[in-house]
Amino acid sequence: MDIAELTANPHPALARLRATEPVAWVPELGQWLVTSHDAARRVLRDPGTFTVDDPRFSTARVVGPSMLSSDGPAHAAARRPFAGPFRPADVARRFTPRITQLADELVAGLRPGGSAELRAGFAGPLAARVVAETLGIPDVDPAASCAGTRPSSRPSPR
Repeated sequence: MDIAELTANPHPALARLRATEPVAWVPELGQWLVTSHDAARRVLRDPGTFTVDDPRFSTARVVGPSMLSSDGPAHAAARRPFAGPFRPADVARRFTPRITQLADELVAGLRPGGSAELRAGFAGPLAARVVAETLGIPDVDPAASCAGTRPSSRPSPR
């Protein structure tokens, strides 16, 4: 598996990997890519073998240790305050109406063009706006927030 194939058209490449090689080495990233649900669950539940502690992980460098950059008991302690408020039913009740509205606005903005690159034109801006609003940060420019979300033929240095 190489990054060019994943970047050019990820869905068929990922489907093929899930069927034939659910854990694949991507040399250009120097990392394993886990594509099957069962393998991902095993990885996520075995912090003794697998870790998220990777110096290339930019979030940890920027915000410091968090549940996204820690394993085992440290991860559980960092995650604990978020477990209650972010149960699926609570998240759906609190966020679905506004996320639907934001998604509708983004789709309306894409329609006049007739086509769009969904990662840069929809998914990235939607994620940035949802996170910004959830954190109470008004007037976020999704285009500026999502700089670097366009596909690249080279692996990210992160």
